[in-house]
Amino acid sequence: PLPRPFWWTVAACALFALGNATDAYLLLRLRDLGVPVAAIPLAWALLHLVKSASSVPGGALSDRVGRRPLIAAGWLLYGGVYAGFATVPAGWAPWALVAAYGVVFGLTEGAEKALVADLVPAARRGTAFGWYHAITGAAALPASVLFGALWQWQGAPTAFATGAALATAAAGALLTTPRWPR
Repeated sequence: PLPRPFWWTVAACALFALGNATDAYLLLRLRDLGVPVAAIPLAWALLHLVKSASSVPGGALSDRVGRRPLIAAGWLLYGGVYAGFATVPAGWAPWALVAAYGVVFGLTEGAEKALVADLVPAARRGTAFGWYHAITGAAALPASVLFGALWQWQGAPTAFATGAALATAAAGALLTTPRWPR
């Protein structure tokens, strides 16, 4: 069997995934905030430029400060970005949020996978990654459906605020998972 800290960690990742709707909603929100449709591909490029530029430093930082604190910081930043998308006025602020969103990926993507590898014996890593991706992937569809339903029912600010709240809760859950031997 896989160790208990692995399952606690995957549960926190699944909670985060429930608040992590498809990025297509960000693009729609940019349009709502006055970003011209012709400039949205530039925002998408900015996101991926920042994501690429922050991934190596984020990975190195996870090696120095630890995976859980860095992932939690990334999820809290995600919560801040989503809270920003819930409240930000039109203008330059949506562009800053897109750039900050790119940093979220740099802080979390590699660190999450490294954490999964850290939590299980080498002989069980394939199984662990299978469960990690199955569970977080299974949360992706309801996350986007929930987000879209909230957007339709109460508006974009409510949908983004809910995503922010779930990310914040996930960060708290991750930081309170049982300790394991290093």
